Parts: sequence; C-alpha cells; structure tokens
Amino acid sequence: MADAEYPYDTRLVSELLRDKRRTRTIRSCFPCRHRKVRCSGQVPCSSCVKRSHPELCRMPTASTPVRPADTESDAQNIPRLPEPEPGAVPAAWNPAAAIARLEAIERQIGELKASFRHIAATAPESYPDSSSSPLVAETSSPAESASRQKAPGQQVVEEATGATIFLGRHADFPSVLGCREPQLAQEQLLQDVMMDDGGVPRAYPFTGLWGPQATGREVCATLPDDEDILRYWQAYQTTAYPFYPVLASIDEFGAALMDFLQRRTPVAAADRSKPDEEPDSSWLALLFAMLACGVQFADDPIQERDLRSRVFLCSSFHCLRLSNFFSQTNLEQIQAMALIGHCLRNNLDTNSAWILMGATMRLAQSIGLHDVPASVPADKKPRWSRLWWTLIQQDCFLSFTYDRPPSALPLTPSSSTTAPPCLAQQDPKGGLTFQASSLRICHLVLTQQPLTTPAQAFTAKEQFLNLQESTAPFLTDKRHCTTLQQHLERLAFQIHLGYVICRMYRLHLDLSAARDPTIVKECMQTAARVVTAFLDLYRLSKAVCRSWAFVHNAVSCAVTLRALGVHHGQADGVGKTGAADELVQRLVGMLQLEATGSEWCDEDTNRRHFGPYSRALRALLEVEGGREGDGAERVGF
Repeated sequence: MADAEYPYDTRLVSELLRDKRRTRTIRSCFPCRHRKVRCSGQVPCSSCVKRSHPELCRMPTASTPVRPADTESDAQNIPRLPEPEPGAVPAAWNPAAAIARLEAIERQIGELKASFRHIAATAPESYPDSSSSPLVAETSSPAESASRQKAPGQQVVEEATGATIFLGRHADFPSVLGCREPQLAQEQLLQDVMMDDGGVPRAYPFTGLWGPQATGREVCATLPDDEDILRYWQAYQTTAYPFYPVLASIDEFGAALMDFLQRRTPVAAADRSKPDEEPDSSWLALLFAMLACGVQFADDPIQERDLRSRVFLCSSFHCLRLSNFFSQTNLEQIQAMALIGHCLRNNLDTNSAWILMGATMRLAQSIGLHDVPASVPADKKPRWSRLWWTLIQQDCFLSFTYDRPPSALPLTPSSSTTAPPCLAQQDPKGGLTFQASSLRICHLVLTQQPLTTPAQAFTAKEQFLNLQESTAPFLTDKRHCTTLQQHLERLAFQIHLGYVICRMYRLHLDLSAARDPTIVKECMQTAARVVTAFLDLYRLSKAVCRSWAFVHNAVSCAVTLRALGVHHGQADGVGKTGAADELVQRLVGMLQLEATGSEWCDEDTNRRHFGPYSRALRALLEVEGGREGDGAERVGF
C-alpha cells in the first residue's frame, strides 16, 4: 500500500511556512553562542566577564532581525538540483545541472583564491620590524639605514592582558615580551578561545578583596601560620634577596618580623592587660609583599604558589591604600611597591611592573630618596642611596627591554660625577661585589648618549666589556669561586652583562648599512655564553631561575642565536650551525619541563600557568618552528 499523500503541494506549503516563520533576534554574543551557554544580553555579558574575555563580547551589528532563511544565503547562491515532485518517481540524473553547479562552485573558489592572494600581497609577511632589519637583507643603502635610525616605535597587543602597549624602535623581540601585532593578536585570541585555551580568568593584582573600611587587623586574617611565614621568609632571604636586595635593612626587618610573630601568638593574644594596637599598615604592606615574593620561590605546590602569591599581592596593596601612600609616603611603602613590581614581573605582568616602577620612583623622589636630605641620620644614608639605586636597576632594565625612557633620567649632577658608595662596594678579596657590578651596568646604560650610529653602538659595547676588569675575580672566573653563592652570582652577572652586550651587537647590526660577518659571529658567541650560563644556573639552583629577568635574558639571546645562526649559515654555505642548534634545543627541553610543571587546569578546565616559563617557551618555539624556513623573519629580525 502506497504512502498517503497530502491534498496539496507540500513544497509550496513549506515555502509559505518558511516565509511566515517568526523572526528571532539574536540575543546572545558570539562567545556564548559558540559555547552554548546562557548570555545576559549585556555588552560585555556576565559570562564573558567571568571568563576574562570581555573584548570578545559582541552582538550582531545588523539593524534587522536575522531570519533563519538568511543564514543560508551563501548556500542558496549555488545552483541546486531540482527537487522531485511529491509522490513522483525520481528522474534520471541530469548531467547538465550537475556540471552547472560544479562550475558555480569553481567560480566561487577562484574568487576566494584571488581575495587571499590580494591579502597576502598587501599584508606584512613577518613579525614586527622584520622588514627593516639588516639581518634579513644582507646589505641596504645608506638612505635605508638612515631611515631605520629615525623609525618610530610600534604599538602591539600584550597577550596576557589584551592591552595595547608601546615598544620602542630597538625594543626586545615582541614575542619574547609576550606581544603581538594587533591583527595577529586578535587572531590568536580568537583561536585560543575556540580551542578552549584562552579566556583564562586572571586576578587583577590590585583588586580589593575587602571593603573599603577593612582595617589592617582584618587584612591580617589572610596571613598563613607562623611556620609558613618563616618558610617564605627563608626562601626570600636565600633566593630572591641576593639578586634583588630591596629591603633597606634585612636585619631590622627580620627582627621586626620575629617581634610581630611573637605578638600574634595565642599567649600574647590572650593577654588583655595591654591595649590592642592596630598594626602599622605601611609595615604590613611590606610584610605581605615579601611573602608574595617568597612564596614564588618556595617549594609549595604550583596552585598554592599561584593563589597565595596573588592574595598576598592584593593584601599588600590594600595595606598601601590604608597607609595613604600617595600623600604620606615612607620608606616601607617604597620597598613594598618595589617588591610588588618584582612579583608582577615574575608572573609575566611586565608592562604593569614597568608602570608601577615609574610611580614607585616618583614617590621615592618625593621623599628625597634620589638625593638624601641632610636631616637623615648618617647611618641611614647608605640605605637610602642603595634602595634608590636598586629601584634604578629594575626601572633601567625594564625600560631597556621595552626601549622606553627610564624614570631615572636625568641623573642628578652628584650621581653623574661621583659614584655613590653602593656602586663602589668592594668584595673582601678585591673588586666590585655582584650588586655593585650590576648597578654599574645600569649606571652605564643611563649615562650613554643616544646611540644612532654603528660606531656609537660598538663603543658602548666595548664599555660594557670593560666592566669585567673592575669586578671581583670570582664574577669572571669560576676558579675563584669558593661557595655556591659565588657560583650563582657569577652566572647571574654573566647573564645580565651578556644580555646587554648582545643587545648592543644587535643595535650595531640594525644601524649598519651592511652586515659585518665579524659582528655577527661575536654576537652569536655572546648569546651562546648567556644561554650556557643560564643552563648552568638552572643546574645549580632551579628556584633562582624562576626570576623573570634571568629567563627573559636567556630566551632573548637564544632567539638571537637561532635567528643569526640561520642567516650566518646560509651566507657561508655551511647550512645549519650544529652547536647553536644543540644549545637552543637544550634550553627548549629545560623550558618544556618547567612549563609542564607550572601548568594546571582550574575548576572550569581553563589551562593556567604560573611563572615566566610559558611565555619563554612559546617565544622560543616560534623561532624553532621556522627551522626549515626563515627563522629570523619569524621573530622580528
């Protein structure tokens, strides 16, 4: 028995129903529609805000409602085979109709190819600055070299925050700083969201976890127990402080910490004979900042380190607000802000750290830290001077990395003619100490004239090399090292000095009209020494290598080594440089191991990272991804 038929033409009725179908306005943003989750309809919606990608929250821009039939408009432009009448026997295959449809598809494919070719011809073919570097073209005209000297900086997007920031003309590689061109950054962000690898919620470091009326005693509720406080204090003393001595007097702070712990014991709390005293908010800010720094170098589980470090940072900044630090600035607040910036760098908020360091130095100048007043006791003047130059060191390094004007300029006349005692501190066995040598590097950077010619860059490089003649012997020769700390300081000094010299070599090549093979070779040798020193430092102390400064310097030199190695090998006709490749691969293996250990998934299955390794590995894998192609163009040479 044949199937029953409707008493009308169902095809016409289907068309009629489609026309009468109620139109619906899209009321959810694209991320919510893609994830098939509820959308509040606001811009940005609550779901996008919760997942930390409000910049992706967009509603349809069409002024009229989107009809279901309209979504298939592209497909309807392609000729379709005629549908059989209801109840009719299917007709034989129609070759002419099939050929017509295929020809229409081929025309559309041809139009797409033409469009893509046009985009490829007009869009940049490489990362920022690749077209203007002499490492891509072996020679260039003097006019092109002069234009490079006057070339402006660029605006890029910071991947971690989505913020548009500025990089100077001679800044470090954008990928090493976690930055992308705006168009590339948007494409990468969309790709990460689609792959459920982006949109990770991030804790704003200055978030208020309490109400505005919260007191210092209430903030102290976030302090861990005494055992953990002492562990973090020990980690800070042994791992962070020797390489970034922010505390003006570590002995006085240690004594104050022990007194604070004694007063918060149950026995002391039960003694009601003494009136309750509100803890000093400025000192509490310094305590929380020290704990945030110490926990980054502790042996706690990675999730615990991440959570506690962020909570301590927020607590420290809340105590700064309680102390009215903008109007009543003191030494404890300056030290706390410097440590907060140090923690931000280690967790890849480097641009925020640079901004905060500028504010810190302004506050320091407001109380005379740059030019110690005569009213300061004589025994405290060296502390003020040393703290000021410690701030200069970090501000100079960040500004040098981003190629931005440092906050320390211009130097005071006294500091430019007579070096302060902290820059002349001598080791017991002779020569400058590690800290004094590191400050000398910054002093030389700040007193340099603007480098606009290859000769000036070469002279600056020689001046940095000459710094090694005045340092303690153990900083340049491991045979003079007698303790583990001396070995660590030797390797740290080699990393910092080698990074600056490598940047001077790159500046020389960038300003030159022709590429000098000798300069290229010396630059590669310097970069290789920095990478080797970092791997040795990691072998001796993995915790010390959690500092962003060491990781950044090593990876930047590795990118330089790999990119120059490709061009140098091609120019000499010897192919790949095996030694450089092996060294870079060792660094990649180490970063992969640490990046895996610093990664976890939160409750929303978002992939989280802690520490500086994830960005470093990603930047290095980009240049390694161009092994068979042009690695230098991929990173910005």
